[in-house]
Amino acid sequence: MTKSSRIAELLAITSRLIACMEREVELLRNLKPQELRQLQSDKMALADAYRAFALALREPAPESEAVDDVLRQELVEATERFQAAVQDNLRALRAMRDVNERVMRAIVHALEEPRAQVTGYNSRGVLTKSRRQAAMGPVAVQQRA
Repeated sequence: MTKSSRIAELLAITSRLIACMEREVELLRNLKPQELRQLQSDKMALADAYRAFALALREPAPESEAVDDVLRQELVEATERFQAAVQDNLRALRAMRDVNERVMRAIVHALEEPRAQVTGYNSRGVLTKSRRQAAMGPVAVQQRA
């Protein structure tokens, strides 16, 4: 495979990977995590292919094999778009992780606080207090990074 054909393949993979990450950000923003599973496996496969082609381009090429300047410039521009897409993707994933952590902390806090003391009204219409303790014991939450 020539260096030019490797660059052309890398450009195609980069475009598909950028589109995949943009779709992932869109799904995260629209709160559709159920659709992310297949997309993430596609993203991993594309990332592996990207890594393989990028490493192959680092191999020394014969001096007779020159790469067209237009193709080289396309690769530079695609790499810049790719880096921007990676940053957007990372921001969206971190934001979703932060939201999930806050929700889990709120749930744990709600489970840990004692049950409300007021349980209802007596026959005279006066608020009564519960003599019971909270029914819930300690709770642990599994966290994934």
